[in-house]
Amino acid sequence: MSFATNMLATAQRLIRAYGQSISFARVVEGAFVPTTGAVGAGTTSSYTAYGAPMSYRSTEIDNETIMQNDMFVWAEVNAAASVPAIGDVATISAVAYRIINVEKFVAQGSTLVYKLQVRL
Repeated sequence: MSFATNMLATAQRLIRAYGQSISFARVVEGAFVPTTGAVGAGTTSSYTAYGAPMSYRSTEIDNETIMQNDMFVWAEVNAAASVPAIGDVATISAVAYRIINVEKFVAQGSTLVYKLQVRL
């Protein structure tokens, strides 16, 4: 096994052991219909992945980039799921949070884990 494969397995094992199942949803707006002037119906796609939600340290909160109620989530890389994106909604313990930022941690060209900044 390569270094990246070992790191991916370790990250997934830790997230599943200490995290929880999180539901993600992405809403895609419908297309503009010029003849009617309306916007067509949008679509929502959803998926579930494991993540470990955590609070920011008080020294990290600047009330500009990171707000008082923001959290971050270490989210697993799941081949069956979509890649998290800014604007998606993550439902954690029945509370809906909007994804504000997505960082991916990469080793040897493989994404190991996502760090998501989420906001109420």
